[in-house]
Amino acid sequence: MNIIIGNQKGGVGKTTHGILLSNYLVLEKKKELLILDMDFQGSIKTKYDQDCEIYDNVPLYEVLQLELDSFSSIFEQLKHTDGYVIIDLPGKIDDNNLVLVFEQADLVICPFSYDKLTFESTIVFAQVVRHINKDVPLFFLPNRLKATVNYSIRQQVNEALSGFGTIAPEIPDHIALQRIDCFTISEKAKAAVRNAYEFIYSSFQEKNSSNNQV
Repeated sequence: MNIIIGNQKGGVGKTTHGILLSNYLVLEKKKELLILDMDFQGSIKTKYDQDCEIYDNVPLYEVLQLELDSFSSIFEQLKHTDGYVIIDLPGKIDDNNLVLVFEQADLVICPFSYDKLTFESTIVFAQVVRHINKDVPLFFLPNRLKATVNYSIRQQVNEALSGFGTIAPEIPDHIALQRIDCFTISEKAKAAVRNAYEFIYSSFQEKNSSNNQV
């Protein structure tokens, strides 16, 4: 199953949730998975390589760095891959190579925050996803919310995004989400993301089961 984590806006938490969600699926849900780091910055792959030098234990999964134009050469193999494939996309949507990636997606997770610039980028990303793959489950993941900030456009943003997909529970800004690695998930980080991840996981499993019964 191919899970995309994407948004054309950088700095919204794609790398953080690419790693945390992978760790969560392996450690909490006992899933096998592979990460494809297709972001030109290669942040997940870099973090993974650094962590492998630090930790002596067996890695939870493998991370491959892949150029967008290389996806077409391996997507047939991905159809026969057991477990999950987490795909971290670059912060752009103006590449024709993304079409196949979106077409092959089984689930799209779009991290975002409640500011005008991110909202505008997120809407464009959602429009492109829906244009290419109208039926793929699309979850918007509001994260890095600060308790002291009044997000005046929250309701407006949620109403607009709900026309394209589902809003997941909010993830608060927490120092534990800045101290992550590719081998573990701390109790504080787990507590911060559990509601959102469980909501996405259970909602997708329920939808997938319903589709299989049709």
